[in-house]
Amino acid sequence: MKLGIVGTGAMGQVLYEYALQEGTFDEIFLIEPTEQNPWPQGCLDLIIDFSHPSAIQEIYQYCLEEEGNIPVVLATTGYGMEEELVIRLLERICPVVRKSNFSRGMAVMEELCKVAAERFSSICDIRLSEIHHTKKKDTPSGSAINLCKMVGVGPNDSQKVQSLRMGTVFGEHTVYFALEDEVLEIKHTALSKKIFAIGALEAGKKLINLDLMG
Repeated sequence: MKLGIVGTGAMGQVLYEYALQEGTFDEIFLIEPTEQNPWPQGCLDLIIDFSHPSAIQEIYQYCLEEEGNIPVVLATTGYGMEEELVIRLLERICPVVRKSNFSRGMAVMEELCKVAAERFSSICDIRLSEIHHTKKKDTPSGSAINLCKMVGVGPNDSQKVQSLRMGTVFGEHTVYFALEDEVLEIKHTALSKKIFAIGALEAGKKLINLDLMG
């Protein structure tokens, strides 16, 4: 099987190394969407995107030319309105899974935050903080925006949501539920980029299995 990794930056390289070790795919291609004719010959069995929002147009065009039905994992954040429209077009022709954070721990954190918000939102103050490395451009992060949705807080409310960009922090998210005389903290810390690669590849393999079953 053939895997196409869109994005040759740090995250793309981490995913490439992990996919080589994991062994599911016979051929793995690193695709830089800014280059001319970056796509490999022949149809890919899975595309995972860890690049930039603007790459979605290239992904859609490739899938359209290959007559669709290529599983696509979107792990990029910061999409604008035009990119969102292209994603909707892509979803019409390909199975797509999209998350702001593919770590398994973050998935559980979201569930816990949802439960806590349902239990305490009317009797507590909810605050959120997120920290990422200085090169991360979108603020707040996609994961923080998703957590805000879970707990009913506006992501652009600077009184309730704090974003810090510093050093080489992979990602740290904390949600606080401040009740009378007690504070509940739910926190997730990413210690490496590999956790995102593992989660994204697992999601892609599930899409392939569903596709084969269909």
